[in-house]
Amino acid sequence: MRSDPRAMGGTRPEMNPSTQSAVGQTCLLCGGVQHRPVFTEFGIDILRCHQCRHVFSAGAGEPHYENFWGDQVDDSDHLYWKKARARMFEDFFSRFIAGRSGRLLDMGSGLGFFLALMCRYSNWESYGSEISSAAVRYAREKLGLANVECTRLEDSKWPQGSFDIVTIWDVLDHVLYPDPFLGRCHSLLKEGGLCFIRVPNIAMHLPRARMKKLLWGMRPNMMYLQARDHPHHYSASAVRRVLERNGFVEIQFLHLRPVDSMAHPGNPLGGGLRYLWFQAVRALATLSGGRLNYDNLFVVARKGSLGDSPNR
Repeated sequence: MRSDPRAMGGTRPEMNPSTQSAVGQTCLLCGGVQHRPVFTEFGIDILRCHQCRHVFSAGAGEPHYENFWGDQVDDSDHLYWKKARARMFEDFFSRFIAGRSGRLLDMGSGLGFFLALMCRYSNWESYGSEISSAAVRYAREKLGLANVECTRLEDSKWPQGSFDIVTIWDVLDHVLYPDPFLGRCHSLLKEGGLCFIRVPNIAMHLPRARMKKLLWGMRPNMMYLQARDHPHHYSASAVRRVLERNGFVEIQFLHLRPVDSMAHPGNPLGGGLRYLWFQAVRALATLSGGRLNYDNLFVVARKGSLGDSPNR
């Protein structure tokens, strides 16, 4: 499902996928060598950098994570990808797509359900880039999406300035080295184009993982921070920093409706509690001027000049 790239603007040591402890690790954002574990998941340390405060996994090491879907995507309903995210997508469409026109690239397009919904907007040309050949076959054959390419982003053939919007749904935390990835996104956007990102928020997920571990211990069938296939665990400040150094400006954090729970589908109580939590965290973020954000991170940034970047 999810992406890729290599280091840019300086070399960084390759991580061994079998390495699981903090020994010898460097921060994936700043290269710092001082860090401390904040969580341990099935023997894998999750570390916080002392220098930049970024949180990253010691045991994640595949720079091209293309095996999420395996060799063949099954014919199940894929409710999480197809239905649970539908209201979130509708919020995105109402903010950025409806009543407008242009060209959109969905980076890490997975099975293609977001792009399938984009087909309703005839004023838009929609494209997808995905490194899993199994997912691309599903998108093309099951959903009829001819504009999905099986390619790593840095190998794509689209010329610079091709798109008005690039979307990155739940991809950035899988990308081992985010700079070349975001740098390529920057180059593919037209002047003033928008980059939209959804990524888990460590400010929310770390306390939740710690609570699960305290209450139930470590259970193989329970999701914590998914350390093995998530090299990065982003905070709002870390996302802002990596966007700024790749030439993005006017960075804003939004709140879209949450993914519907698949634990108890059709249970109105569970859905109601989830909605109340969403309203509460959105209100807290508003009242605190964005300083207290315990929602997943929905980020929109505009393409600026690389010369404007404070870190270049």
